[in-house]
Amino acid sequence: MTWTATPNPHLRPVEHGRMIAPEYGNTPQLMEIVTAEWHHLASARFGPGRPCSWGPSTLWTGNSYRYDIFIHQERKQVALRWWNGSGEGWLISKDESDSHVQSLLRHIASLADETIRWDFCHFLWQATEKSRLAGETHSTQQFTTAFLENRLKRRQRQGITRVEILPHANV
Repeated sequence: MTWTATPNPHLRPVEHGRMIAPEYGNTPQLMEIVTAEWHHLASARFGPGRPCSWGPSTLWTGNSYRYDIFIHQERKQVALRWWNGSGEGWLISKDESDSHVQSLLRHIASLADETIRWDFCHFLWQATEKSRLAGETHSTQQFTTAFLENRLKRRQRQGITRVEILPHANV
């Protein structure tokens, strides 16, 4: 049986993840996930092959992607664990179901059709990954432009060195 066919994923004792949406003003930080502390809620496997853009007789199997939804009761967190050709990781969110706020990941986990769960998980993973990459690209462009315009200032306060982008000079 392949890893995509098993109901529960193969986990290492410690894996890495980040918050789906970091608190405002904070950068995404990698954190260690002790997998034994998390409870598996649902798998989201692709299911039977589906037609793809190459033609109706060519089926895409999606076996290079796997998603699983976990919950951490003590920390009140819910997570989407992803595995695909680009790597693996955890996307973690606060579980506010105690406050009568429905968690999207809990809702996805409750869906009976696993292929629909896969579709929603894949959308979430793509949206967060593309947003993260767009943010990194924007930041890189800002610093590159500021460097070329000689608008970077290195500052040190309480032993911490930071680089700031100076505003454009009014001409």
